Amino acid sequence: MNRTALLGAVGAVGLVIQIVLGFAVAGTAHPTESAILVPHVVIGVAGLALVAYLTLSIFRSASLGTARLVYGLTLLLTLAQVALGYGLILGGGAQGILMAHEGVAVLILILMAAGGMVSARARRMAAQPSQPQTSPS
Repeated sequence: MNRTALLGAVGAVGLVIQIVLGFAVAGTAHPTESAILVPHVVIGVAGLALVAYLTLSIFRSASLGTARLVYGLTLLLTLAQVALGYGLILGGGAQGILMAHEGVAVLILILMAAGGMVSARARRMAAQPSQPQTSPS
């Protein structure tokens, strides 16, 4: 397993932890006063840095355009996710922002899984030696 694949797996596990922490924060009576909020924010900002690194590594490699599209979209959604999270903290937790924040989290998880599958397939195809073409005689 190469470094990018390992970081992608760590990011996916971290995102699942984020989703669990996020639902725990949302379930409290006063989310902005919850002790779980600080780890949720710290892991979220670290996740943003990780997604940015993964996106940069995909764009630097000779991967498929599909992988670039998926990771680029994941990065944009992660930026939106951070903005929605800070909107929740500063705005007092409006229900519409909360629902968008939860929905985008699940969408990011789906995109990270799809991006991992697309890039793994591209790596496998690149590692296979090409079959020489034989002409009929």
